[in-house]
Amino acid sequence: MYAEDHNNEWPRSQHSALSHRQSPWAKAIAPYLGTTAESWTNLFATVYHCPADLRSHIWSYGLNVYFELGPDDDYRGRPQTWRRTTQIRRPTQTILMAENASDADHIMPNFWDRPEDVTDVARRRHATRSNYLFADGHAEPRTFESTYNPARNVDLWHPEP
Repeated sequence: MYAEDHNNEWPRSQHSALSHRQSPWAKAIAPYLGTTAESWTNLFATVYHCPADLRSHIWSYGLNVYFELGPDDDYRGRPQTWRRTTQIRRPTQTILMAENASDADHIMPNFWDRPEDVTDVARRRHATRSNYLFADGHAEPRTFESTYNPARNVDLWHPEP
């Protein structure tokens, strides 16, 4: 819904929103969740907070930064990015958001080289799994290893075209 109303672009996280003069995703999508841009922070106690997240941080979920980085941005590897929904070749297999383990509103898989590098994903918030939202809009519980396992050529965060 948001992307359809914004030239097929995803909202950005705090990682880049302000430098692009945009609202971070939590504020940008608030009207689509039945609240206003003025009262969007009320969502931290409801929709934006997983009941199983026992941390005191306000962010239970994070946006995959591949959806906001552009090909001209300066970051290690400069992998393919997807700012627009039309650039996603496999939306049913590309993670848009996930449960995070940091205090940020985004997850940075562009810095992962191996599973040991991953510190910003809540891998087991629900027993052995966590919830993942995919670019096509569906969500499902999965083990983290089924979303990222370089030894088995699995990377649903940045799948190769």
